Amino acid sequence: MKLFFVSTILFFILKSTQGSDWPTYGGPDRNHQSQEKTLRLDWGNEEPQVLWKLEVGRGYSSVVEAKGLAYTQGYKDNRNTLYCVNSQNGKVLWTHTYESGLGDKYFQGGTRSTPTIFKNKVYLQGHEGPLFCLDANTGKVIWQRHLVDELDGNCPTWGYSGSPLVVENKVIVQTGSSDGSLVALNITTGKEVWRGGTAEAGYASPYLRASNPSEIVVFNQYGLSLHDLQTGEEKVSYQHKTRYEVNAAQPMDLGDQVLVASGYGKGAALLDLKSSQPKVLWESDGVACQMASLIHLNGYAYGIHGQTGANAKRATLFCLELSDGRKIWEERGFGVGTVILIDKTLAVLSDRGELALVKASSNGFNELVRFHVLGGKNNWTPLSYVNGRMHCRSSSGSWVCLSMGK
Repeated sequence: MKLFFVSTILFFILKSTQGSDWPTYGGPDRNHQSQEKTLRLDWGNEEPQVLWKLEVGRGYSSVVEAKGLAYTQGYKDNRNTLYCVNSQNGKVLWTHTYESGLGDKYFQGGTRSTPTIFKNKVYLQGHEGPLFCLDANTGKVIWQRHLVDELDGNCPTWGYSGSPLVVENKVIVQTGSSDGSLVALNITTGKEVWRGGTAEAGYASPYLRASNPSEIVVFNQYGLSLHDLQTGEEKVSYQHKTRYEVNAAQPMDLGDQVLVASGYGKGAALLDLKSSQPKVLWESDGVACQMASLIHLNGYAYGIHGQTGANAKRATLFCLELSDGRKIWEERGFGVGTVILIDKTLAVLSDRGELALVKASSNGFNELVRFHVLGGKNNWTPLSYVNGRMHCRSSSGSWVCLSMGK
């Protein structure tokens, strides 16, 4: 009986602390949050062990991991390459390469879109429009389409950047076509299922509303759109246009409310979506999230306010009261970096490659530890955390996997 009791307790401890996969951009729910309770917080004078390193080529595709395999794509010599590696040791198991331009318009260029893993398949998008369905274990191409050449898409200025959304046997992507800007394809064949909307493609990734999974949230060049999952029909829209038509940070799902935030002088707006016409609850030009998505915890939002370029050093990590848009605290020193939430701790990657662990608390800025993990600049790719492993990816193509579990 005693042995049974101890075994039962150990089972529930393991079940409550074990990690889950990170199969798409922003994690399982596309909200840049991990529920794992494995993150080590007390480091003293130690630094995380580097499990492995890999050079994958230029770009901003983040890392995904499922069933012990990790994936990202990078650019080199007029080609994009998707890498599949063993997440334990970094051994490359297979690659898939396709022709592509660099796309370095006012920045370093390279890959943008993060692959999505679903039921042993990889759904991969290139910034010029190719879309692939690959076997996740072998890299074999199952089908491929092209958002511009076949689906009448209009490639945005800085290239297609969103990660494919896979749900209910559909692959959903922004094409930017005036005749159906959001398109759903059959996951098995790649054949078109539906299309809807007219706005040009933005740079965020579509996702399902947590409070209403029958609706897709899209942040396009016009602003926020809600589409019906079964038909693609645009049901709700809200104009949130920026100076260069760049909407890149994920809208924050708060149930009946959604918080949108952009850079380029536009700022943020909290929207009430209970009726067919969105109601603006508050607006703020002091919350300008150019690329990094906001994180939500216990009525507060955490994110990066600022703009790349000459003023990047003035960017701040901040805590925001969601009810009224009031900033509780803000701290410089991260540039235009990115943020994810692991349990109740912010993992912040600065644009210069420093990784900091910060308490997600409205009581003030409290940095627990900071490490320098990547070289270079313009490191805008968010971290991924799976089973105690922290995946870090630089804009120049260095992929570093750190052991950061307890």
